[in-house]
Amino acid sequence: MSTKLPTNFDWKSITPSDSPRTPIDIMADPKLRRLGKPELKPGDQAFGFRRPLYDFSDGHQVATGDTFDLLERATEKPIALIFGSYT
Repeated sequence: MSTKLPTNFDWKSITPSDSPRTPIDIMADPKLRRLGKPELKPGDQAFGFRRPLYDFSDGHQVATGDTFDLLERATEKPIALIFGSYT
């Protein structure tokens, strides 16, 4: 699958000034392009993912000493991960 991007568009105008790459650079990099295509299908095993849990109830990050383990939790019930960008 190839993505045809307009060549006459000023990509720098929509790229943050501190960014080392434009969208054209990203789309041209085969390693980064494959990130846009899911390789997992429904029913496939989740990747191992373990992270510490924090309490933010008072507005500050406080370590709880507990961890979240995706593989362990996925054996208990289905998990949905939602990724987004706030930039």
